[in-house]
Amino acid sequence: INPELNIIETDDEIPNLGYTLSNQKLLDTGFEFQHNIKESLTEMIENWSITKKTEDLEYIIRGDKEYIDDRGKISNYELIEPINLIGYIESKPGTVRANHYHPIQEQQCLLIKGKYISVIKDLKDPNAVIETRLIKEGDIAVIRPNVAHTMVFLEDSIFLNLVRGEREHENYGITHTIPYKLVDEKFRQELVDGYKTECRSCGNIHLENVISLGKSPMANNLLTTKDEPYETFPLQMNYCPECHNAQLSYVVPAEKMFDNYLYVSSTSKSFRNHFENAAINYIDRFNLNDDSFVVDIGSNDGIALKPLQDRGVSVMGVEPAKNVAKIAMDNGIPTINSYFDENTFEGDNIADLITASNVFAHADDLKGITKNVFKLLKEDGTFIVEVQYILDTIKDLTFDNIYHEHVNYWSVTSINNFFDGLGLSVVDVEHVNTHGGSIRVYVKRSGNSVNENVTSFLNDEEAFGLTNHQIYKDFATKVETSKINVINNINKLKESGNILVGYASPAKATTALNYYGINNNDLEFVVEDNELKHGKIIPGTNIPILSKSELNGKKNIKVIILAWNFAKEIKENNKDLIDSGIEFINIKDLQNKNY
Repeated sequence: INPELNIIETDDEIPNLGYTLSNQKLLDTGFEFQHNIKESLTEMIENWSITKKTEDLEYIIRGDKEYIDDRGKISNYELIEPINLIGYIESKPGTVRANHYHPIQEQQCLLIKGKYISVIKDLKDPNAVIETRLIKEGDIAVIRPNVAHTMVFLEDSIFLNLVRGEREHENYGITHTIPYKLVDEKFRQELVDGYKTECRSCGNIHLENVISLGKSPMANNLLTTKDEPYETFPLQMNYCPECHNAQLSYVVPAEKMFDNYLYVSSTSKSFRNHFENAAINYIDRFNLNDDSFVVDIGSNDGIALKPLQDRGVSVMGVEPAKNVAKIAMDNGIPTINSYFDENTFEGDNIADLITASNVFAHADDLKGITKNVFKLLKEDGTFIVEVQYILDTIKDLTFDNIYHEHVNYWSVTSINNFFDGLGLSVVDVEHVNTHGGSIRVYVKRSGNSVNENVTSFLNDEEAFGLTNHQIYKDFATKVETSKINVINNINKLKESGNILVGYASPAKATTALNYYGINNNDLEFVVEDNELKHGKIIPGTNIPILSKSELNGKKNIKVIILAWNFAKEIKENNKDLIDSGIEFINIKDLQNKNY
């Protein structure tokens, strides 16, 4: 015993007499514990690992700490898990590998040459959708266990399969790898033919994934019977970090979507008013008269041209859907039943004004359309484009505006970059209320003065975050949360003894219902004001579309408004039903957790 040590014995209850202090004694002095062991270890792991794991089913690791000199480039990859086996695998264009899943191991593939489409599905989630993404040279694609995956190769490719554990061929289908046919021959061919590997606006090949809504039916191609076969295609949005255009990764052939079209614009009073006001604006702004000539691309039933024609302006519509073009012509509106290309019109520089409402959302060949527009326009002519506004889509969570017809999702930033790249000028921009928020963009040949509205939009978009991939990732997270909320709220309404029906079957309804997994077990039917849709079936749901008369005299009914952008108009048109006790609910309200 140290003679200089003075030991004092007390009656205090402490774990080791004379040598330790209890936590309570420390806390009683005002001492605070700022850290615990779990937090400290977690912090150490995160700080020591450059590559962080995410919750994504598949995530991409790209090489960093690159060293480049005249000999070439060195890229470095940090792997989270150790590996004990490397497989060297070559693949030819158009071929398929995988179509399986791993119950325990992660799949790690380093693509050292070529390009392939990765197709995945979470087998642990019964409501999971099929996702796709493009894997490029230098990417390591890491796929979690119990995620079915398939590789569809677009070029001669070589990849290294980095394995932790056992992958013996004789145990395929037994232990490490279980077959799961995610991509059949038809799906393979569709991906090879229709997958977009670069930005359709600027050509950048390094696109970032935003959200996958699964394999979805074409939105406006309604079925005649429940047994009628229908096609589904990948519905996934990507973001270009170069020009900031958001766009679909897969393009459905135009003739499948537009040759026979059931969407008729004039059904909506608000749309009729919108184009009536636009016509008055254009006549005043551009001094249009009976000597002027206006062309509308994708003119539908002539809704945008009729108010101009009524005021003496010469007009011509261009509409690819034969049935809808006939409606316009029967109503006395000159219409060319065709896609808009270099052969549509004879003569150059003949139009004073060319308009395109949502065409720039629909079109894949943007540069070709623009070239033909400015060939047709007079030197001082104006091209007016109306498109849904991606800022409103993100802010208001209107993800159901994403469907196969809309291959582009524009901001002022991205559309300004597009036209600037073609030597043209966006001279003015207006915000309009159609489709839950749109922009009207005025484009002229370069050299024209630019309105300060353009600069204001550009500044606001940068402040909002539209030039940052993170804002799009946050949007995807919110959409996934909304899915959970809608399903829960639908179930609560059903459990309360309500009969649920839908109101309106716009294209956005097909997207939302298929993504949410809502079918005729949830909504008994959908009522529709457009008579062309009566008797049809919403694909992927088996929900029939009926006349509004089906609601008369019904009890215990709640009506879910699927055309949320017309909710106010729908409620005003159905005051008699509301007065009879039928409740109308906007589907957007069901996205909230505490509806």
